[in-house]
Amino acid sequence: MALSNYGELKAAVASLLNRSDLTAAIPDFIAMCEASINRNTKARNRRMETTTTLSLASGGRTVTLPSDFIESRAATLQSSPRVVLGYLTPEALESTYADESSGIPEKFTIYGDTLKVGPKANGAFDVDLIYYQRITALSADADTNWLLTYYPDVYLYGSAVHSAPYLMEDPRLQTWLGLYDRSLGELAGDDARARWNGAPVRPSVDVSIV
Repeated sequence: MALSNYGELKAAVASLLNRSDLTAAIPDFIAMCEASINRNTKARNRRMETTTTLSLASGGRTVTLPSDFIESRAATLQSSPRVVLGYLTPEALESTYADESSGIPEKFTIYGDTLKVGPKANGAFDVDLIYYQRITALSADADTNWLLTYYPDVYLYGSAVHSAPYLMEDPRLQTWLGLYDRSLGELAGDDARARWNGAPVRPSVDVSIV
């Protein structure tokens, strides 16, 4: 069976569960699968990465994050020269820039739906943000997204995982979990190979000889 769009995915879930009476419930299983994937760090993939430009007002310290934001990858202040903003925890940022002095921002943190910089901006700046975005939810039968295109098994088995409590089929839950975890592991491995070209990651150590 093809798995190229939302309609075909719903049919595949019904076939996998061997049930023809779940038309109303299967969209919920898929939606719960999407929510769990957005929360699962094992599911992070280069295809989830995107960029946006945030506008930081003069004298400001905060800007609202995109509605599909999951986590940041990098933030760069479009000053001259450009400044790659270092990350601090919210506590560390508040402690470091407690006096509210102005300057060219050097650090940032994330709290809630807000990006906050330190020090307070002494001018208006754009911030280029690279971040992981939520997967585009499927809703119409013709819909698709990168996850369904490249990793349909993640969608299929993830949806089956969420069907088990509804169907009160505890024995099958372990089967679906095992298949789902394996598909997520393969997704993560594919991403690592693409980023590093299959080469082992070697730590670098700076050594100073006095």
